[in-house]
Amino acid sequence: MSTTFGILTEQIDHNKLVDEDGDLHFYISKTIFEPIFFRGNSSRWLVSYGEQFKDDTIVYALDNTQQGIHTIKDIKQFLKNKI
Repeated sequence: MSTTFGILTEQIDHNKLVDEDGDLHFYISKTIFEPIFFRGNSSRWLVSYGEQFKDDTIVYALDNTQQGIHTIKDIKQFLKNKI
């Protein structure tokens, strides 16, 4: 299942954005996020500086569910396990 993940670019409380499963509410505009990672057949960083974010930076699934990826650290671990 392919998914694009992004980081929040606005100062908004995380709990106002997501439901009890950690997925974005359907009415949240995707324009407040910067896409940084694509998970799919060719998983990759979408920005050259993606690995430089702090490990605890929260990421949001922009077009699917979180699928176990909630932070930059989860992305790094996913990529490490994929090798």
